[in-house]
Amino acid sequence: ALIIPQTIIVDEKGQRVKLACVNWPAHLQPAVAEGLSKQPLDSISKKIVSMGFNCVRLTWPLDLMTNDTLALKVTVKQSFERLNLLDDVLGIQTHNPKILNLPIFNAFQEVVSNLGQNGVMVILDNHLTTPGWCCSDNDLDAFFEYPNFDPAVWAKGLSKMASLFRNVTNVVGMSLRNEPRGTRDYPNLWFK
Repeated sequence: ALIIPQTIIVDEKGQRVKLACVNWPAHLQPAVAEGLSKQPLDSISKKIVSMGFNCVRLTWPLDLMTNDTLALKVTVKQSFERLNLLDDVLGIQTHNPKILNLPIFNAFQEVVSNLGQNGVMVILDNHLTTPGWCCSDNDLDAFFEYPNFDPAVWAKGLSKMASLFRNVTNVVGMSLRNEPRGTRDYPNLWFK
């Protein structure tokens, strides 16, 4: 018989916690958490709690950790403007003016912080390498042995993300990579 060990998550008091997570994408072309042009960040966080969730799987592109120009020199406003998403710029200016002129990574930190202020745990999910739509069977950066997936860059990005959020108490986990996909033999690739 196969015996699978059970993992139990406990809070700071040693009480068992069951995760009830919702997905919040921040890995698409703007590299900013979706919906901030439609509602205030705090309203979104409170809505997550009111729907019975205690956790967010917050997606992020590897470039957020490995491309300092994107992460630290491009503001939220600039990110949306370069994609010609001018209505979203106006929406963020209306609903979340505090983040409009922040660098993209700082806006990501604001989302994590606000979720924490509302008692929501976060699992940081590395979704893909370059901001964009994910996922398909012919995705070029899906995982090991794909032409646009560099294991050294991936490990560097994961390490940097873990270091930056290591003392953020509402960050309770990190996914290593979203949904291995395509036609490769993933179990054997892991052992290489």
